[in-house]
Amino acid sequence: MFSALPYKIKIALLTLIPLILAISAIAVGTAYQTKQLASKQTQSFENQLIATKKEELKNYMDLAYSAIKGVYENKHVDKKHAQQEVYDTLKNMEFGEDGYYFVYDYSGVNIVHPRKPQLEGKNLFDFQDDNGKFLIRKLIEKAKDGGGYTRYLWDKPSGGKSIEKLSYSIGLEKWHWMIGTGIYIDDIEKGVTAMKEKAKTSTTNTLLLTSMIAIAATLLIALIGFIVNLSEGKLANQKMRDLTHKTVNFQEDERKRVSRELHDGINQLLVSIRYKLDNAKSKILKQSPQDEISHVIDDADEILSTSIQEVRRISRDLRPTLLDDLGLSAAIDSLSSDFSKRNNIEVTTENNCQKQRLPQEVETAFYRIIQEALTNIEKHARNANHVILKIDKMRKRVTLSISNDGLGFDKTTLDQTNPDRGLGLRNMIDRAELLEGHMTVNSAPEKGTTVIVTIPL
Repeated sequence: MFSALPYKIKIALLTLIPLILAISAIAVGTAYQTKQLASKQTQSFENQLIATKKEELKNYMDLAYSAIKGVYENKHVDKKHAQQEVYDTLKNMEFGEDGYYFVYDYSGVNIVHPRKPQLEGKNLFDFQDDNGKFLIRKLIEKAKDGGGYTRYLWDKPSGGKSIEKLSYSIGLEKWHWMIGTGIYIDDIEKGVTAMKEKAKTSTTNTLLLTSMIAIAATLLIALIGFIVNLSEGKLANQKMRDLTHKTVNFQEDERKRVSRELHDGINQLLVSIRYKLDNAKSKILKQSPQDEISHVIDDADEILSTSIQEVRRISRDLRPTLLDDLGLSAAIDSLSSDFSKRNNIEVTTENNCQKQRLPQEVETAFYRIIQEALTNIEKHARNANHVILKIDKMRKRVTLSISNDGLGFDKTTLDQTNPDRGLGLRNMIDRAELLEGHMTVNSAPEKGTTVIVTIPL
């Protein structure tokens, strides 16, 4: 299904999907880290508040013990009278809105309870809070151990429902009494809940912000992709127009060349043949001597042979059969041989891919480039005596090099804007670029010329 999608959509998906996945992973990771950090902060906040509450309770208990210390530790006061005085003192001691003191003996019988006097005299040793905790037992255990804290649920006087309470209890060992006081810590729960909600909101906002960034980035990339595609589309269209223009120019140039060859070569030869045949016919009608008629016919036959050779040459230039039948090496050998015969210039060929064929379009391009290069050498390379032609095939590219030992020229004449730049050289460059290759020309006065063409495979 993915392979059936258009190329542009594939590129867009391959760009956007990793981006979205990366942003999503960052968002999830950030949310997780935020949640973990909030949990630690909340726990730390709760621990700090509990520690503060414990310190506060300890101070309240120290205050209560200071109030009864003189009676409790006075050995000269009657026990019953002392207990009554302690009872009265603790019964009337309060702090805050819901702060008070309570007293139980070690068997669990309530002795003092300012807010619930109906509990006094009752044994609550087995009493459990809403969570099933034996809170009186725990308070007595802490008192026997020298004092300690206990958390449980208890009815809040100002609230009328069970609220979590933190109590601190100490023991009056001489009387086997447990004195305790407590504070309700529902405010801590509210603070912790508020922090959790804030953390949750922060996490949600983080995810929302990350999502907005992801959407914005996706839209931005999509917009950039659209602009790039639009620009690339225009560039591709321009290249297509340039390619079409070059192709048309190739065709027109080839037609002009063939037309010139036919007009200047074949046409003139055929006219000469016709003139010779008319001359022979005239001599036959005049009953001229046999040897004169034979001489005219021989001349016509020679011109006809030349015409046949010219037609073969033009045919070879248009598309050499050797290139199709035997490959590039044979076609180059034939082209080099004809060039050497015409110009008396030695051609040396070095080809490391004679045993295997190159792609047809590469062979055609190389043949035409070599053909054009030899033509340029023939026309412009003054005092050239030797041409070296090399073809070097590597794993991913093939390189063609054509060097001559002529006088060379100034490379600035190859500037794209130079009006003196030859049509043949431009055609060579175009042929290389049509196959995604490139061509360079190295030359200097008195230094010869080297043309290097590299085409990827």
